[in-house]
Amino acid sequence: MLTFKKICDWCFFVICVMISFVTLSLKAQDQLYFNIDSLNLSEAERSRIDLSLLSSIDNQMPGEYDVHVWLNNQRVGDFTLNFITCDANLCAQLTAGILKSLGVKVSAISALSGLAPEDVISDISKVIPGALSQFDFSQSKLNISIPQAALDNQARGYIPPEKWEHGLPMVFTSYSASGSESRQGKTGENVSTQFINLRSGANYDQWRLRNESYYSPSDGNGYQWKSMQTWLERDINALSSRVRVGEGMSGGMLFNTFSYRGMSLASQDEMLPDSMIGFAPEVRGVAITNATVEIRQNGNLLYETFVSPGQFVINDLYAVSTSGDLEVTIREDNGEVRTYVQPFAAPPVSVRKGALKYTVSGGEFGSSYYQQQHAVQQTFVQTELLYGVFNSSSLYGGLIAAEHYRAGMVGVGQGLGQWGALSLDATQADTSFSDGSKQQGQSWRMRYSKRFDNTKTNMTLAGYRYATDGYYDFDAASNNYYNSDRVASYTLKSKSQLTLSQYMGDFGSIAVSAGQSEYWGANQSKNRTIIGNWSRRFGAATVSLAQSADKNWNSGNTNHVTSVNISLPIGKWLSPSGHDSLLLSNSVTYAGNGSTAFNSTISGSALENSNLNYALTQVHSTNRDTKDTNSTSLSATYKGGSTTASLGYSDLYGDSSRLNWGLRGSVVVHPYGVTLSQSLNEGSSYALVRAPDAGGVKVKNRIGLTTDSRGYAVVPSLKPYRENTIVIDTATLPDDIDVTNAIKHTVPTREALVLTDFETHIGYRVFLTLTRGGVPLPMGVMVKAGENSGLTNEKGQIFLTGIPDKVKMQATLADGNVCQILFDSATANKSNGILISNFECT
Repeated sequence: MLTFKKICDWCFFVICVMISFVTLSLKAQDQLYFNIDSLNLSEAERSRIDLSLLSSIDNQMPGEYDVHVWLNNQRVGDFTLNFITCDANLCAQLTAGILKSLGVKVSAISALSGLAPEDVISDISKVIPGALSQFDFSQSKLNISIPQAALDNQARGYIPPEKWEHGLPMVFTSYSASGSESRQGKTGENVSTQFINLRSGANYDQWRLRNESYYSPSDGNGYQWKSMQTWLERDINALSSRVRVGEGMSGGMLFNTFSYRGMSLASQDEMLPDSMIGFAPEVRGVAITNATVEIRQNGNLLYETFVSPGQFVINDLYAVSTSGDLEVTIREDNGEVRTYVQPFAAPPVSVRKGALKYTVSGGEFGSSYYQQQHAVQQTFVQTELLYGVFNSSSLYGGLIAAEHYRAGMVGVGQGLGQWGALSLDATQADTSFSDGSKQQGQSWRMRYSKRFDNTKTNMTLAGYRYATDGYYDFDAASNNYYNSDRVASYTLKSKSQLTLSQYMGDFGSIAVSAGQSEYWGANQSKNRTIIGNWSRRFGAATVSLAQSADKNWNSGNTNHVTSVNISLPIGKWLSPSGHDSLLLSNSVTYAGNGSTAFNSTISGSALENSNLNYALTQVHSTNRDTKDTNSTSLSATYKGGSTTASLGYSDLYGDSSRLNWGLRGSVVVHPYGVTLSQSLNEGSSYALVRAPDAGGVKVKNRIGLTTDSRGYAVVPSLKPYRENTIVIDTATLPDDIDVTNAIKHTVPTREALVLTDFETHIGYRVFLTLTRGGVPLPMGVMVKAGENSGLTNEKGQIFLTGIPDKVKMQATLADGNVCQILFDSATANKSNGILISNFECT
């Protein structure tokens, strides 16, 4: 009779046997391999094949490969590297020069310091302790891991200027043309208008020449061209700055902006990595062992890094919210975890510790395009400086020296921790006028920001400025040099503003903005504006309520406007897939003067890539003193590969009707010819897609953008000084064209036209069954057709691309023998763009 104890002993024995069996099985399977039996081949077929390259799942053929290189989980670029076989893997042959470009301290590592830049390193772990590399063949990705101690201390996202591309020489014109045809219902009068705006320029290396002009009606003189501004500029990489010569607007970093003709040199944030832009505090701490440091804000992980034992400093946090608590967690290797909180607030005018922003400009006030009647074109010099002194303190100041004007500013931005952040500055100005009179005055300004984490209240900015009688900024003083009596009537006395936002969970969110301005002069005019907004989502619908009040003390009038808007995604409800873009928006607006407007709009998009946007609007208005009015308007905008066209029609029942149109695009002349393009975005960078003979190919993630008949297209907006990825849609390639690589990466400078050259192979896609002596070729046979090659499968079949009408193919068998296939497209059948046929290898 079995007792309970015997049953337990038996179960224990069975469990031990099973554990032993599983352990032995796992040991036997440590070496993964390709199971040839899964192919279900006959003995005769097995005897004819050589699968030495395929017998292990990790084996790939050595040679050169284009790979994406990642260093410590950060993408660092694309390289063409040679790979050799080591054990069961492929190992990358790096060079000392490549390692240096990746940020390795080559001169500080004994095994690397004596090497020439071209010297090859096949095993990185032998020259850098703790380093390793792993090649992911399926993704063409080389993962390299190097200890932080062996790397230069570079900010996150840093891309060395050596990798920036200045682009191709080019000449371009971006145009925006519009016009309208109006008809007055009562008089029958027709009115026609046209307007053209041009932004033109030329690129050569780092130089950028630009001009802005327009063509429009002139008072009583028909139409005429006018040039607004022309300038020449280029980057100064060593200073992360840009120099500009010609006409333009002053920087406006500290002083108010004004137009001028001259020269300027200014630092450029966009040339810095994202982790160094804007204000973010330094985080300091001490690690006892090798440790992981995590930084969170409001529960969100902002930063994670590994540090060595001892003191550490983290100074490359991305700029996030203007204030709040940073939660710093240190996870030691011994399991110890320590957490502390560091409050911070970003002053409204500030940069991070050690950072410097500046502008230096000089020339003549005003522009050739526009001059006020009482203005003087006086020469001037202006400087503005902002420097991060301490972790939460910034100093700033500026100076303007002109023929009839002097001004100096000093200020400080100070973080107050949990109390928010404050910026204070004072400006002294001395002004002389044509009548000999002189004025002196001061301006004081205070700005404050704070986020209240407990209540999720965000005070974006609270500011106050006061100026004494006799203080004028440079623009006002210059524009009224010949009329000193007039300038006082338009001089600001005080200005205050406040912006608050509050998230209320299930009750939605509210925002309030208020501002008040008061001016010197006899009338002592004052304006006050308050705007409040509440919004909430109810499922897929959105409801918003807005209220504004605007009071003018000069006139004594106060204008109140109330509006309610409801947006309903009717397309999402009506479409079976729930992705239709059709939107119905209804709003009611009531003004304090008694007028009311009811507005109903249906809008949406159409076509495969949402190239077409349309809207239909119906408005019914009532007014206290006049009759009710109704109007209807219809508009549509189509975005194509080379232009954006818009067309609209509106009808104010019984009174007037109007038909309006618009065209926007660019003409780009480059070394490969002329390409029509969508409008080139100012301040962006551009890419010339070159896929010879591949017309009508779509560029992914770009609405309406396709290559022209020659295979060219211009991508009109890229991020300058950042890595951009451009991908063409291979599904839209013609049947007889293929590309080697459909993905390109580039780091362009500002407004550069960089070349993204997609190598095309003109020829057929073929799927062939190859035999020899009536028997299919063995699996794994290498077949070459010019530069194209591939391996046969277990049925002697192979898929190749870029094959011409007729070609001699060569197959290398396992025994070293070579046979040839005479391919002729005329003997093949075509299915879905692929030629299918059988050929004998002789």
